[in-house]
Amino acid sequence: MKFELIFIIFVLISSSNSAWLNRRSQSSECDYVTSDLFKPLEPLPPTDSPVTRCYNLELVVKDLAPDGFTRPVWSINGQSPGPILQANYGDRILINVTNKFGDPASIHWHGIFQNGTNFYDGIVGVTQCEIPDKVTFLYNFTLKQYGTHWYHSHFLAQIVDGLRGPLIIYNPKDPYYGKYDYEYVMTLSDWYHTPTGILLPLFRADTYKGADPIPDSGLISGLGQYDCKAAPKNSTCNSNNKVATYVVKKGKKYRFRIINTSALVHYIFSIDNHPLTIIEVDSELVKPVTLNTIPINIAQRYSVILDANQPIDNYQIRAHISICTPIDNLTINYNSALNYNVTGILKYDGAKDKLPISKAYPLNTSEACRDVNPNSLKPYYEKQVPKNVISTIKALVNFNTLSTGKTVASINNSSFVPDTSYPTNQEIVEGVNPYKLPNYDNAYVYDCNSGDCNDAAVDIYILNNNTDSHPFHLHGHRFYVLYNGENQTGIKPPHKSDFNFKDPVIRDTVTVLPNSTTVIRYNANNPGVWFFHCHIQWHLNMGMAAQMIELPSIFKNTTIPNDVTALCVGDDLDNKSKGNKTK
Repeated sequence: MKFELIFIIFVLISSSNSAWLNRRSQSSECDYVTSDLFKPLEPLPPTDSPVTRCYNLELVVKDLAPDGFTRPVWSINGQSPGPILQANYGDRILINVTNKFGDPASIHWHGIFQNGTNFYDGIVGVTQCEIPDKVTFLYNFTLKQYGTHWYHSHFLAQIVDGLRGPLIIYNPKDPYYGKYDYEYVMTLSDWYHTPTGILLPLFRADTYKGADPIPDSGLISGLGQYDCKAAPKNSTCNSNNKVATYVVKKGKKYRFRIINTSALVHYIFSIDNHPLTIIEVDSELVKPVTLNTIPINIAQRYSVILDANQPIDNYQIRAHISICTPIDNLTINYNSALNYNVTGILKYDGAKDKLPISKAYPLNTSEACRDVNPNSLKPYYEKQVPKNVISTIKALVNFNTLSTGKTVASINNSSFVPDTSYPTNQEIVEGVNPYKLPNYDNAYVYDCNSGDCNDAAVDIYILNNNTDSHPFHLHGHRFYVLYNGENQTGIKPPHKSDFNFKDPVIRDTVTVLPNSTTVIRYNANNPGVWFFHCHIQWHLNMGMAAQMIELPSIFKNTTIPNDVTALCVGDDLDNKSKGNKTK
């Protein structure tokens, strides 16, 4: 009872503060930010107490040429990647999103727990309705966490078209402060020349029999080099596009915050002659481990420390692409001119302007389509794995063919279909029984009704019954990776004697290997509706997702702000709640 009252009070206070700040904030009072990812990032100074930080983001379709090929880009404040948003631990952040795309939109804040503010998680059909064109919507939440995060669209496939950017939250007590002199943010991504407004209907047609669309190029911090000889006639393409270049000073150490913001591709990352010391994984600090090459899957983040201790010269930055799904001649863009070896330059201050001639570390192809060995990543702070498991969920990941011939992705043979006009969290707050939601909602409900909710946890067994690898992400949480199996049947659960209960890596996105099982555990302490999905964008569009409805007996008492529910006005919610849902 005490546990429930604490959460109810927390949610009510959070909601009332949210409403007050929504009335208080004005777009004109907030910062319109732009960023240059190739300049060292200035960390925010610590404050005596948390402050409110306010940003304006304007979503506009703009012709840009990230890899030299000009196409319409779904930009944020005129750039892609979007500007770096910064805050300190404990700050409240207000983000006015003005949609001028000409289409609906939304933004998800990847890795943010959204304690008490599930309705600002940004998932259309799960936590909110679409932000209409020519409308400004305010996201408003408190940051009780720190680390390297990012933001991106969670509507259709706008993330593929450029709606993505970094979000950095500083910890004034970061134990690695003083271990480096400067820091940079670096994004890795794939890039498509055809907008998803064209790609997605082709990909989701009943008659489509190919695999995931193949990108045209790879980008480092929004820059790449496309072979313009492969460009279509009458297109605009610059063969001398800028190269991603990071400048360092000899004798200094640098923290690079690296984010894979791709739709499809996995990267193996390295910088010639410079071993990289990992200190952070998916916003969770880890004990230092030094590697020459680092595999980074979609949505994952790594902070590394680089020691600029080599002779003054230019050194190649390398991001080797792996595509972890099949390719055949029925696949969209299967004959792409994609260069699988994406490069940039680490330039020492004082070096001549010339291309690097440095030698690459040996490419370990066994790192393709997998994570850094989880046994080598240890949490910086000792944490006890929760033992009070209140729910165990088995999620069989597969692909199925409908009677129409369309291929869908599924969890437990059910393909997720969002109700974009009536978000699941709003349904629950309005009295819909979460245990009686339609099958296509892929809802998994767990509550703590025994009275002993301390240390409550949930296990998810992700059973991959296909030959693809899948980067799975859970919203609202970071989880303990208890087991990351390989080369086993995806439908045979592992034995608990093989689990790591002592010091498992903690992250929010994990690679599930082909025909194998991964087991994660997380604390069930964040009432809300949390999306769980493969972060390959094309698999998400196919329905490889589920909703974790956490502690609904507490969450149902949430007050969703009027500005959130107002996004759904005009969608005949009253008819939906009375006719199509069961209370």
